[in-house]
Amino acid sequence: MNRIRTKIVLSLLVITLLPVYPVYVLLKNLHEKSRGIGFNKKVESALEDAVNISRELYAEYKKQTLTAAKEFAASDWVEKLLNKQDGVAASISNKAEELGTGKIDIFDQHGNLQYTGSNVLDAEFPQLYLNIVKPLTQKREPELLRLGDDRSHVSAFAPVIRNDAIKGFVVATKAIDQEFVRGSDQIVEVNQIFKTLDFLNLTEGFVLSFFVVYASLSAISVAVGYVFSRKITHPLIKLVEGTKKVAAGDWSHRVRVSSKDEVGELVRAFNQMVATLKEKQDQVIALEKMVVWREIARILAHEIKNPLTPIQLTVQQMKDKYSGDDPEYQKLLEECSEIVNDEVESLRTLVREFSEFARMPTLNLARANVNELINEVSKLYSDRRLHTELDASLPEFEFDHEKMRRVLINLIENAFDSMKEKSDGQVNVKTRRQDEKVLLEVSDTGSGIPDDLKQKIFEPYVSTKKSGVGLGLAIVKRVVEEHGGKISVASREGKGTTFHIELPIG
Repeated sequence: MNRIRTKIVLSLLVITLLPVYPVYVLLKNLHEKSRGIGFNKKVESALEDAVNISRELYAEYKKQTLTAAKEFAASDWVEKLLNKQDGVAASISNKAEELGTGKIDIFDQHGNLQYTGSNVLDAEFPQLYLNIVKPLTQKREPELLRLGDDRSHVSAFAPVIRNDAIKGFVVATKAIDQEFVRGSDQIVEVNQIFKTLDFLNLTEGFVLSFFVVYASLSAISVAVGYVFSRKITHPLIKLVEGTKKVAAGDWSHRVRVSSKDEVGELVRAFNQMVATLKEKQDQVIALEKMVVWREIARILAHEIKNPLTPIQLTVQQMKDKYSGDDPEYQKLLEECSEIVNDEVESLRTLVREFSEFARMPTLNLARANVNELINEVSKLYSDRRLHTELDASLPEFEFDHEKMRRVLINLIENAFDSMKEKSDGQVNVKTRRQDEKVLLEVSDTGSGIPDDLKQKIFEPYVSTKKSGVGLGLAIVKRVVEEHGGKISVASREGKGTTFHIELPIG
């Protein structure tokens, strides 16, 4: 079975690996074409140009904002604002627009916000600016401010210096167009991805990934093949073991069926074959035994029958020839003669049983109703405890009236014999129809059959009675089987016995 498993596993592995090369070539060509379209010098150059343009434009925004902060810090406007001169603060927003910024914030020399866009404090002024501006109160050079990760605004710082003293400072903030910020970030991100993929060499990565995937598929194929091969070969192994056991003589062995596929059908067919062979073997053995027993019965009948008549005649002559007047001897002679005659008659009865058993079956079939036969036989036991329960719907069918009569009498007599020690015992005879069969049942409440005799109760010369030679049930079984029927027995010691007979209607 290991060879079968190996073949199944190798077959699945070959089926899995066969398309490796053509699939690899196809995917590789698709990969290279797609890479040639998306990853080429033109695309790379365009991405680089877009990144550079984005950087230059962003740098220009920073430059403009820084210039605006320096110009406003050097203007008279700031000085007037810091000196609290009226009528000036309202123009801060206009001045911011002239300088190209979005917003201008003015602080005193201590870093306190004085004006923001207009003459009022901006309630929504970002706390971030305040945190950044405070440390710059001592710086004397303009510079761009770092606003963390915020790329949507550019801010520049410029001190207000008059007479070499810091009077305050200005923060100019320019809002960058959101579409530009998003586009710029996307261009940078795509360019980084492009360079990363180019650095990783996608072709080699593709080849490695392809073979890793296919290696996994091959391992799965081997595992699946092994599981399926075990599922297929395990019943076959059991079948081989069962064949060996049956060949060794164990006809009771059956292989357990664990699947419903063709292998399961094979196992079921094997079990059915073994059961059939066992039945045929039992029939052959029973037939061989029956032939032997019939030959023994024929020889015994012949050997016993021959001397019976001379014995009986000799005793009769002894009785007739005596002419003496001794009454006691005369009486003894008559008693002995009577005993011999009785025993000779018993032997003649035994010879008849032997002859009947040894004779080949010849059935005299005629259509009749088995219920009528049972009623006829039950009249012989009208003074005894015999109860009948007959199915009136039973049809007529062909059977040998005389032989079936002997079957009933034999079973009923055995039933009454088993109840000799029970005063309240009863024999029941029942009939009923089941499909195309007539079921006949004879049961009693007697002493039952010992367990060690149940299996061979129908064999010749086996009997539970102290008298008799044990041919009655053997003859019953033979007659039933001659009619194409079956007979079985169920019994419990001390509880009673039931004989079941099945006779075909058609």
